[in-house]
Amino acid sequence: MIQRLTASRLFDGVSMRGPTTVSWKDGLIVDVSDATSTERRDAELIAPGFVDLQVNGIGHERVADLRCDVASIAERLRSQGVTSWLPTVPTQDSTYYTHYTVDALRRHIELPKDMPQAMGIHFEGPLLGARPGAHREDFFDVDESILDVLEMGRMVTIAPEHALANAAMLRLCPQGIVVSLGHTAASPEDIRHFVRNGGRCATHLFNAMTGIDHVSGGVALEVLGETRLVFSMIADLRHVSAQVLRLAWRLGGERMFLVSDQVSSDDASLRSPSARLRGAATGVDDGLRNLVNACDVPLHHALAMVTRVPANLLGDNQRGRLGRGRRADIVLLDADLGVHGVVCNGFPTSR
Repeated sequence: MIQRLTASRLFDGVSMRGPTTVSWKDGLIVDVSDATSTERRDAELIAPGFVDLQVNGIGHERVADLRCDVASIAERLRSQGVTSWLPTVPTQDSTYYTHYTVDALRRHIELPKDMPQAMGIHFEGPLLGARPGAHREDFFDVDESILDVLEMGRMVTIAPEHALANAAMLRLCPQGIVVSLGHTAASPEDIRHFVRNGGRCATHLFNAMTGIDHVSGGVALEVLGETRLVFSMIADLRHVSAQVLRLAWRLGGERMFLVSDQVSSDDASLRSPSARLRGAATGVDDGLRNLVNACDVPLHHALAMVTRVPANLLGDNQRGRLGRGRRADIVLLDADLGVHGVVCNGFPTSR
């Protein structure tokens, strides 16, 4: 059966349109067409389902814990407009990193089709460096067996200065795994080497890295100037100020995308007690509103940062856009950009 939704405006992943109807069947979009003046509006704005590439946990549930209630995390994500996500494993004790554990985790994060779908695992560590942030430095000392585990991920954050960074990139990049730099004080030469070896991204720009110094530069400055790197940012206005978010967008344009970096409230033992910040408590929907309302980012640019840009980074052309033959992952937004309905893989839910 064909299902339809009509909105006063639609963002198709690239540009805004006027009144539009989206039709889908069996989880795939079959038509995106101009709406007639008589069609009832289901929403002010329709956009592709949001894509969040860094979710450590939510509430009392921690992704890395094989006992966690993944469905409850997914339900919270759906309420934020997220239809696709990367469950993220921050740095763990070395005993965690075994094929058995990661295989079990990959099975654990499989969810029914009407729920936000995990696109793989994001390993944030343990190959991190001189800006550990909330990660425990004593967990960074690992041997080369860690590479067998990291190649089971979809995305891996590493610091170029870690002793195993080069070996990791030689293993991971040829397999299409997204390698992202983060938690680092890497030199400009290290960053150039990182890009030459296949690095494509930077994790939560400005956080857990050197910033911008008018004399000595910094990692964030190098990333902003390196056009081959995309970068994520946390837009909760706590991790990065509105002024810096605006500056990053003006310099980075469509290389910038949002992550929530949401964390569980129950993972204190795995985080450094000296950390200035320890992850976020709000979703990318909140970040979207902050970009538009506090940072003066045009709506279509902000929407691209939570849809097309992160999907493109993972090489996924089924997500992040609305068009014939693409996944029926849809979010309905009101005039204030609040989420009031979500379609996951063709299965509609409302708030």
